[in-house]
Amino acid sequence: MALIITKRVAPYLPFATFLGSLDVLAQGVPPKLDRTLWRQSGLVQGQIMNAYRFFGLVDDDDASTEYLIKMAKYADQRPGVLKQLIENQYSDVLDQHDLTKMTLKMLEDEFEKNFAVTGTTKQKSVTFFLKAAKFADMPLSSFLQAQLRNTSARKKRGPKQRDQQNGQPSALTEVEIVPNAIPTGAISHSVKLASGGKLTVIITVNPFAMPADDRTFVFSMIDMVQSYEKQHSDIQGED
Repeated sequence: MALIITKRVAPYLPFATFLGSLDVLAQGVPPKLDRTLWRQSGLVQGQIMNAYRFFGLVDDDDASTEYLIKMAKYADQRPGVLKQLIENQYSDVLDQHDLTKMTLKMLEDEFEKNFAVTGTTKQKSVTFFLKAAKFADMPLSSFLQAQLRNTSARKKRGPKQRDQQNGQPSALTEVEIVPNAIPTGAISHSVKLASGGKLTVIITVNPFAMPADDRTFVFSMIDMVQSYEKQHSDIQGED
């Protein structure tokens, strides 16, 4: 009989989302967890549960463990507990390499070898690991620290598309509106997110002047925003 080894899926959700999920449980951890505890989309809820199972924050029946209770209840103890969990659950990587000497390519190769992650999922899982390791005060090589800085810099810049013909912004998406951020004559619409915060779409181009591909993209994005707003109409009127 052949022995089949199934690789685990390493956490690949944003690290801030992982920490936020613990905050939701700060007032009390249910004896058994399910994804409806969090108000994010079903996709994100599934990613949270995968991270909890990976770290052993829940057992095989999704019952909460002492690790979860400690991390949820005592925020100041999270770095220490998380360091222990990282050393346990990423042992196949850490036993082979010294994080203070690893390059990004070495880390990515280890993730692909030891975990069921490829492509963008692998990149996200590596980013999660690096941010978790930094949060847990684990020493990282200068190469890995540079990757963290690059990731943070990309997020601060935010997505921005430009019209190839006139060099003017065609669409700008922001998480929050800042003073004078909306150009004169622009069309904007904001929707509140279930996890907190606000998504604002700003369109600064005449839709009649856009190429067909751009029109399809922009109006599909508008449809998605309106659909999300309708599905979460209960929070749209909140202050």
